[in-house]
Amino acid sequence: MIVKAPDGSYASYAGMWLNGENNYSYLEPLATVPKYRKLGLGKALLLHAMKKTKDFGANYCYGGLFQYYNNLGFENAGMRIRYRKKW
Repeated sequence: MIVKAPDGSYASYAGMWLNGENNYSYLEPLATVPKYRKLGLGKALLLHAMKKTKDFGANYCYGGLFQYYNNLGFENAGMRIRYRKKW
């Protein structure tokens, strides 16, 4: 998923992968151009991606950036530094 900047360039990008066999989704990558950070674009993309994968059967989501995911309500799910958020 992509959020475009007013000039047509990319402002933020998120990829969400669905593992239908195990009913989870994985967010990677999530990136926002520095000048568009702190506008909620990454959070909006993440929440939208989570809803879409939930509609396809995912029960939880894994991600990778420590503090970012903690701030969104995720909890550490293991030593491999995975985060999940049940919905």
